[in-house]
Amino acid sequence: MDKRSMKVVVGLAVESAIVHGRDTRTLLHLYSMPDLERLQELHNQLLTSPLHYDREIAIWLEPALELDQPTSDPRNLVREMREMEFVLHVLLNWIGSFQEDVNNWMNFIANAAQSIEDGFWIDGKILLSRALQSSLCPSVERLKADPRFRYELDVLQKATASYFEEVKGYPIKLSFPEHRLDAILKVQEIMLELMQIHFREESRMEPEETRQPIHKLSSAMRYMMDDRKEIEDAKREIRLALGHLETRLNTIADDDGHTMILDYHNRLRGVLNTL
Repeated sequence: MDKRSMKVVVGLAVESAIVHGRDTRTLLHLYSMPDLERLQELHNQLLTSPLHYDREIAIWLEPALELDQPTSDPRNLVREMREMEFVLHVLLNWIGSFQEDVNNWMNFIANAAQSIEDGFWIDGKILLSRALQSSLCPSVERLKADPRFRYELDVLQKATASYFEEVKGYPIKLSFPEHRLDAILKVQEIMLELMQIHFREESRMEPEETRQPIHKLSSAMRYMMDDRKEIEDAKREIRLALGHLETRLNTIADDDGHTMILDYHNRLRGVLNTL
């Protein structure tokens, strides 16, 4: 994977980190200077974290890595996960559906199985990571103190951990249209800067002022990343983002804020003119 494509992949991981309030300093440094060796090291470190959101960042980094082809058949994994979904459903009838963490565990397993079956490996891995986190919640551990449920829960916890361990090695492939890469990166850079403003507690901008442009730029990026989509779809979303920024330009009185928004507006207008 070339440096530009690697940067897009790191940007997807930065997006996840910002949304979930994780430390972005190392990721942003990697985004500014993509390096495969440092990316691999960061991936390995985050993937072994006990926290789901760290593992999720690692999963988003994986399209830049050359992982080996799986030695097991994913269809067998899906079948086992469907069986676990049924067992968890039966267990919920015993312990009561009010057990939110067990219910989440079951739903994450079900959705992960469907994602893997459909070939959406990023979603499948993230959902399995969330299932693993739910399976180890304190409320589940408290349920294990009851001898009626101890054995079943222990078996299901170990199975969930083994499923995640299996999918960790499955490769994730993303490819980006070469002729759109520069535009994708420019839109991504602006979107990530707006996201950092949006999630910054001391931001001078109201959340709604950044939320809509972020959503539109995210949609534009995904249209551009899919070569089957017409570029007009991406241009429409960029125009909508520009409209939100223009509305703010007409109402903001703060000089620094006006200058900042005008800069984003001009940069976006420049991207639009190149498409």
